[in-house]
Amino acid sequence: MQVIGMGAQDDFGQARDFLESTGVATPTMLWDPSFATWQAFGVQANSQMMVISPDLEGGSSLIYGFNDGQQQAILDFVAAM
Repeated sequence: MQVIGMGAQDDFGQARDFLESTGVATPTMLWDPSFATWQAFGVQANSQMMVISPDLEGGSSLIYGFNDGQQQAILDFVAAM
């Protein structure tokens, strides 16, 4: 699984602090304060995740928030791919 974080709010230092505080060690961070990447992927709010199948044809799932239920939704979506 490839994880890409699209940062646009706050500042780059806060993005690094997020990575350290969550224990996420190696995602690719795309920093774009213009929000152009958010628009391209249909991101409408922070915090939002989009899970896309590897072939880009298996659909996608928008997941809002990072609570336990949402984390399980991510795992379920990935398992079904």
